[in-house]
Amino acid sequence: MTAIAAATAALLSQPAAAEAVTPPPTVTAHVPVAPYPAGLALTPDGTRAYVASQSSGAVSVLDTTSNTVAATFTAGTGSYAVALSPDGHRAYLTHHLDGAVSVVDTASNTVTATVPVGAQPWGLALSADGSRAYVGNAGADTVSVLDTATNTVTATVPVGAEPHGLALSADGKRLYVAATGAKAVSVVDTVSSTVSATVPVGHSVFGLALSPDGTRLWAADADDGTASVVDTTGNTLVGTVAVGSGPYAVALAPDGSAAYVSNYADNTVSVVDTASRTVTATVPVGASPYTLAVTGDGRRGYLADFTGNAVDVLKFPLPVPAVAAISPSGGSGTGGTTVTVTGTDLNGATAVTFGAAGAATAFSCTKTSCTATAPATTVTGPVDVQVTTPGGTSAAVAADRFTYTAPSAHLGVALTATPVGNLLSGRVDYTVTLTGQGPDPVTAATVSADLPAGLAATSGDCAIAGGKLTCTLAAPLAKGASTTRHFSISVGLLSLIRSFDVTVARTAGAPADPSPATSRDTRSCTAVLGMLITCH
Repeated sequence: MTAIAAATAALLSQPAAAEAVTPPPTVTAHVPVAPYPAGLALTPDGTRAYVASQSSGAVSVLDTTSNTVAATFTAGTGSYAVALSPDGHRAYLTHHLDGAVSVVDTASNTVTATVPVGAQPWGLALSADGSRAYVGNAGADTVSVLDTATNTVTATVPVGAEPHGLALSADGKRLYVAATGAKAVSVVDTVSSTVSATVPVGHSVFGLALSPDGTRLWAADADDGTASVVDTTGNTLVGTVAVGSGPYAVALAPDGSAAYVSNYADNTVSVVDTASRTVTATVPVGASPYTLAVTGDGRRGYLADFTGNAVDVLKFPLPVPAVAAISPSGGSGTGGTTVTVTGTDLNGATAVTFGAAGAATAFSCTKTSCTATAPATTVTGPVDVQVTTPGGTSAAVAADRFTYTAPSAHLGVALTATPVGNLLSGRVDYTVTLTGQGPDPVTAATVSADLPAGLAATSGDCAIAGGKLTCTLAAPLAKGASTTRHFSISVGLLSLIRSFDVTVARTAGAPADPSPATSRDTRSCTAVLGMLITCH
């Protein structure tokens, strides 16, 4: 275990041939099991792993919490594959030397049925509902179809030479068979139980794995040291990836971002980025790695070391998120700006923060983008927008900078004057219109005016004292919104002619006005006695 850990650390410290999209796993435990473990499968809840011994027929049951062997039982001889029913109540094992499949009650770990199939059964796959089991018979060039309710063979399908690994589509309509001797993958229509296509791949194709969306089939080509990639829509080979020596098995991350290829001959696992089809890491493991099973959350893996007589427990670190860009790149300190963050591995975010301004008031994230609402702050200048997930926090980079500007709001002030002529009670009625012109809401404001000396003024919504009019805005005024205030000046019986000006202007408020000189308006009026009043 110490040697493996040291080798892993040394290898992973070297410069990578390509940037790792998915962090490589590390070996965290090495659990001895019955000799020559080949098949390995996890219960649906991931709490137990069933490991089949090729030499003795013994099955080791691992407690994945403690990484210890919790039970051992025997089921047939020459065991190569094991699969668990969707409810975890039954285990199915192929027995290469017996030409049979064992059905095991996992509650008691006892064999409840033995079903004869073809010669040298090897690979095994269960339908999603557990109603069918498919068995590749390497010595008969056939696939047996088992009805799991009756434990009987209901069909036998001729396929390519020496069928080994199997993979079944999610809808159960297509079965992919690694025909090792034919250097091809046979595609079986499970409804008609016939081969509908044959896809040439590499020499000694062995293990198979389907991408989560079912569009790609990965195949381990043991003699070529490659992994083949098949487009399942057109059943065509779209590429190969050079991996280690003697790749026998392949497994995919639950999200399909990485393929893990077990290299039997050089005791390594190749980590392949499925998008670019490049090897991003090579991880030393135990002797002759064979079947790898990955938990549903993608955090742990269990790898059967065939000649190492053990199971390696692998830890798959979650990727650290990275921010590539944000838009817009700035906003007001009043907060509320909706920011789109783009990057990688942002899904599962637990927080989006805006530097010293603090956490976003709301956010939602996918794997490649987040939408976050900037918090309010007194900070001005650039801050880093960082995303935190269970894998870590994105590094601060120039591309994530959001620049806060000091809050500001221009208050538009407009004044209208309406003359009301009357010999005894002439007056001018004034309306002050206040309009929020942004960029931020006006949270408070005071508008004042010096009143003409010697003229009486009245108002129902502004204060008048000492020859001054004061109108206040108590509630926030959003950008584009308006409110009005009113006052009147009496002119009545005056001297023959009287002219006067009234100017209203913003004198205080928050936030700061970016153009205070324009937050004012003036009206000039002339009154002749009280009868003829004109304003402009």
